Amino acid sequence: MKEISKHYNPQEVEPKWREFWEKEGIYRFNPKAKGEIFSVDTPPPYVSADHLHAGHVMSYAQAEFVVRFKRMRGFNVYYPMGFDDNGLPTERFVEKKYKINRSKISRSEFIKLCLEETKKGSENYRKLWTLLGISVDWTKTYSTINKHCRRISQWSFIDLYKKEKIYRAKKPILWCTACRTAIAQADLEAEEKESNLVYIKVKVETGDEIVFATTRPELLPACMGISVHPNDKRYKKLIGKKITLPLTKKKITLTADVATDMKYGSGVVYYCSYGGGECIEWLSRHPEAKAIELVLPNGRFSKNGGSYEGMKVLEARKKIVEDLQKAGAIEKIEPIKHSVYVHERCGTDVEYIESEQWFIKLLESKKEFLKRGQELKWFPKTMKRIYDEWVENLKWDWCISRQRYFGVPFPVWHCAKCSEVILPDEKDLPVDPLEEQPRIKACPKCGAKVFLPEKDVFDTWQTSSLTPIISQKLMGDAATQKKLYPSSLRPQAFEIIRTWLFYTIVKSHYHHNHLPFANAMISGHGLDEQGRKISKRLGNYIPPEKIIEEYGADAMRYWATGATLGQSLRFNILEVKKGRRTTTKLWNVARFMAMHEKKPKLIANSDHLERADFWILEEMDKTIAEVTKNFENYTYAKAKDKIDDFFWSKLADYYVEFIKYRLFGEDKKSKDAAIRTLTTVFFNVIKMYAPIMPFVTEEIFQTFFKGAEKSKSIHLSGWPEEISASGGKAADISDFKEAIKAIDEIRKFKTEKGISLGIDIKSLKLKTKVNLKKYGDFLKKAGRVKKIT
Repeated sequence: MKEISKHYNPQEVEPKWREFWEKEGIYRFNPKAKGEIFSVDTPPPYVSADHLHAGHVMSYAQAEFVVRFKRMRGFNVYYPMGFDDNGLPTERFVEKKYKINRSKISRSEFIKLCLEETKKGSENYRKLWTLLGISVDWTKTYSTINKHCRRISQWSFIDLYKKEKIYRAKKPILWCTACRTAIAQADLEAEEKESNLVYIKVKVETGDEIVFATTRPELLPACMGISVHPNDKRYKKLIGKKITLPLTKKKITLTADVATDMKYGSGVVYYCSYGGGECIEWLSRHPEAKAIELVLPNGRFSKNGGSYEGMKVLEARKKIVEDLQKAGAIEKIEPIKHSVYVHERCGTDVEYIESEQWFIKLLESKKEFLKRGQELKWFPKTMKRIYDEWVENLKWDWCISRQRYFGVPFPVWHCAKCSEVILPDEKDLPVDPLEEQPRIKACPKCGAKVFLPEKDVFDTWQTSSLTPIISQKLMGDAATQKKLYPSSLRPQAFEIIRTWLFYTIVKSHYHHNHLPFANAMISGHGLDEQGRKISKRLGNYIPPEKIIEEYGADAMRYWATGATLGQSLRFNILEVKKGRRTTTKLWNVARFMAMHEKKPKLIANSDHLERADFWILEEMDKTIAEVTKNFENYTYAKAKDKIDDFFWSKLADYYVEFIKYRLFGEDKKSKDAAIRTLTTVFFNVIKMYAPIMPFVTEEIFQTFFKGAEKSKSIHLSGWPEEISASGGKAADISDFKEAIKAIDEIRKFKTEKGISLGIDIKSLKLKTKVNLKKYGDFLKKAGRVKKIT
């Protein structure tokens, strides 16, 4: 056996095993290997993310604990890695870094810059994941903008279009004026903002005056109608009368609408194009009214804004309020705080703009999506509520078109004469209509021969929603692909249940009529020590590389076990240090064993085992059962706590101390039984720790236990099984806990008297009730007391 060094040094050990795992292909998927396949739909991180931090470490390490456990349980693990380099975050990152306007350079030039940056970003992730020992198969990777993914994304569009689940329509849609693109309902984020509730006075043709309150007075030029509740006695006689708007002098008919809240503000509501979703709904109830284009895609007012043409929204708001005050049309202004929808990618207030876009049908299948949510196994179960609430509150179909440069292009041409949609053959995918022409010579509908390319690209979720299929198709043969999809596990954060998880279920339901994965493991966020979200702007984090350099990857991973599923986790350097102490303690126990046994020998029978041996074996069996159950339920935090309790308390604090007199004694049979028991128990301890702390456990396995098992790596070895000492009769240890209490009393006495635990004392009268006939000899030798009464 290789001699164990005195101190465990992660800076020396970890690079060695990283290289070994890569060279030996420890984590490579082998489709011909035995064992049930466990496939993971790994979250592809945005490669344009700000500097990587503890939050990234937490979310990916937690899923990886389960992956390593499954591998040791005998599953044939398929664990690929993707990188999401497709979408607005990448575009904005490149625009900011190079200080360019994408509309002023060619699409191909802009895409080239994006690809260069995403390549660098993916390397940053790979370096960190490798440092952490994330056990992905690096031979199975993808990027959401590569040819492989573009082909699958375009196939998805064509398949859904043929199934009549996709349509194109001109209607009011959510729009980001900063990114200048359509967005989906799932791209919204509610943000609390300070604003003003402006009470505006208007004249009725009867001579009466009514007041309505609004937070968006700037939309006055786009006012389509004013409504009151039909049962509101204050205004019932005025319904149907003409109202003259201030500033614009436009005349509007006061209408009745049951959706009007009589208790909000003055009970009078004005509707504009488009002040929000309620304005769109009002239009559907009042077809006599016509929408007015006011806010343009660039966020400025159109010519319908009159003297406010060309102003940005907030600029126009300020000016219109000033003009209303000058006209005496404002009754009062109340400062308020209210929830405003912003684009989650850039934080800009969203607008509604009428535009022609592509949509995937959602609203007609809400009941089916809710049923799929019931079929899915949620970990934790409470996360299903987020999914259900999202589906139940869906208001619009999924807008999948984006007015961007960098993304997967729609595989569509339009007939220049009749606008017929022309699709490519699936065998020709992927295609770029801006650079290619369809194979057909004439429009099948009208015979025209000129085709216009679709300029829009897909929403990034249109591609990311296909990650289980993208991962599956990385394998070439159909037989293996069939085993990989649906995936076994989808690990992800809770905030993208409404996007990534939901959209993936939508796609799988429409394409294949089943779930895309069997289990969903939902994590929380990594927070700083004050409980704030970690961000580059706040600078509230230590780069993970520095933490790993000082304490080791195992210590960083140990911290990541601190959060229960679905819960956010504050970064705590004390937990990292505790992880480092754990690696040191494991190393010290390994060295202690090496002092007494050069070659590892596991328990063969129970003929010479003593009561302390039977006790630790029984406690080990209980721990293995509990830890196994916790890992099976993805409750890695509870698993770690159980291992910690057993290792630190029962094994290190008690059993090792219990057997020292035997290991240094003359009774060879007793000594052999003790070291075999210690070796067996500790072997199982490092196996249980292996999913959480892969480096130190690999080092101990290779250094001390290599002869005990033929596995190339501890991470390919079998998961510990509960054992019952065989070959003899187990001793009665039902009252061994009383002996432990007696040991505690002896230790307490020595500590209070300032006596070292390793020093013999002459005598002690115990208060603990214990069977001295049964345990007296053990207590004297283990407690180092010559006489006990």
